[in-house]
Amino acid sequence: MDKQPYILETKGLSIGYQSGRKKEVLFSKLNLCAEEGKLICLLGENGIGKTTLLRTLANLQLALAGTILINNDNLKHLNAHEIARKISLVLTQSPHGINFTVKELVSLGRFPYTSWSGKLQEHDLQKVEEAMEMCEIIDYGNKNIYQVSDGQFQKALIARALAQDCPLMILDEPTVHLDANNRYIIMKLLKRIASENNKTIIMSTHQISMAAALADIIWLAKPSNELLTATPEKLLHDNVLQTIFPFVKY
Repeated sequence: MDKQPYILETKGLSIGYQSGRKKEVLFSKLNLCAEEGKLICLLGENGIGKTTLLRTLANLQLALAGTILINNDNLKHLNAHEIARKISLVLTQSPHGINFTVKELVSLGRFPYTSWSGKLQEHDLQKVEEAMEMCEIIDYGNKNIYQVSDGQFQKALIARALAQDCPLMILDEPTVHLDANNRYIIMKLLKRIASENNKTIIMSTHQISMAAALADIIWLAKPSNELLTATPEKLLHDNVLQTIFPFVKY
């Protein structure tokens, strides 16, 4: 039996910004891969390019060079509808300006599968229900999102991405506005979603010790504009994390 391709693979990927003929390259010639059922944590200092990398992988920003493959399909050859069935996103955001119930917010994840009317079918409603149960928000689905805590709102965003039923989930700092207890709860939830639902999850985070404890793979953005990929165990054994983040308790 042929080996299944990676959910995500990049070949010679360069990311950054271009204005006219001027380029600002943050990382170049990245050959990354991400397997099914893995939680990948992207670590690095502020401003080093973590969000730019995630935005490029999600097709929100053009790559400067190279190729991004999702399930062996070239990302640049896919239309928006096709991408929405392959990649679900959770970006750093607050509930300001959003007037939905929790269930309505989660239901937005099914829109790539609905007709022009946007009407959810029975199987769509089942996906929404399953996602809310997985994220433990079923009991307050009818509450307006202004009535829930920051941690519950973050769970609702993750449930929306889960209801979208894509092989790849990308999250940019999903714990940034949360207290220590909720940061741990969200990280554990994402670990469980990856392993139990066979999702590939790539998330940026500043929770270094939690990433070292829970991630399957770490993508480490180094100050030298290199991106190192390894298991947390190897990075700790080789003293790499301790060198870059010396004040973190591991």
